[in-house]
Amino acid sequence: IDEATELFEAAGADVSPLAKDGDRIRAGSRVMSVSGPLAGIITCRRTALGFLSRMTAVATETSEAVGKADGVPVTSYDASTPGFGDFERKAVAIGGGIMRSGALDSCILIRKEHARACGSLRNALSRLDRAPFFLKKEAEAGDEDEARAIAEAGVDIVLIRGKDADAAKRIADAARSVSPGISVEVSCGKDEASAYRGIADIVSIDGLIADAGFTPFRIEML
Repeated sequence: IDEATELFEAAGADVSPLAKDGDRIRAGSRVMSVSGPLAGIITCRRTALGFLSRMTAVATETSEAVGKADGVPVTSYDASTPGFGDFERKAVAIGGGIMRSGALDSCILIRKEHARACGSLRNALSRLDRAPFFLKKEAEAGDEDEARAIAEAGVDIVLIRGKDADAAKRIADAARSVSPGISVEVSCGKDEASAYRGIADIVSIDGLIADAGFTPFRIEML
C-alpha cells in the first residue's frame, strides 16, 4: 500500500488508502481510492499494481508459513528478485516473518559449496579470522562432526538444510554441546516448519519469496 501510494502521489494524484500494510483483505476488496490527472494515474498504474501484486503475494505466503510454524520464527531463505529484493523482504516482515538483510556483505556464510572449494569445512572455517569481527558468521553443517567444528570455530549460527527433525536435532545438539549459545537455523518447506520447534531458533522457508507469485489487483475507473 505504501509503495503504490507514493507512486500515485509522485504522479500528482490524491490517494486515500482504504487498507494498510498488514491488513487481511478479501478478494475483490478496495484497497485505495485514487483521483487526479488521468495521464499521471495511467502512467504509473502498471508499476503501482506490480508493487501491490508482488508484495501482497509474498506477505500472504509468509503469513501462511508463520501460521504453520507453531511459534518458530520464520524468515526467507531463497534469493530475491534483482532490483526488487528490498521490497520482497519488507513484504516478508509485513507477513509476520523476520526480514533478512539482502546485503551480501552483511554477514559471512559458509555453505557446503564453499567448504568443498576450500578442500574441507575446517579449511573454510580457518579463514574466518580474516573477516571483520563485527560481522555475524554462519556455516552449514551436514552432520554432528561438522556442527561441533563450526561451534569450536566460534561461528554465531549453524545452518541445517535438507534434514528431517530427528537428524536436525542431533546436529543442533552437537553444536550446542560445544557452544550453548550458538543459534540454529533450519531451512525447510513451510509445511515442515513446526516439526523443528524446540530445535531451531529460526526456520528459513524454501521458496518463500521465489514461489509466492502475484496476487491480482486491478484499477476500476469510476
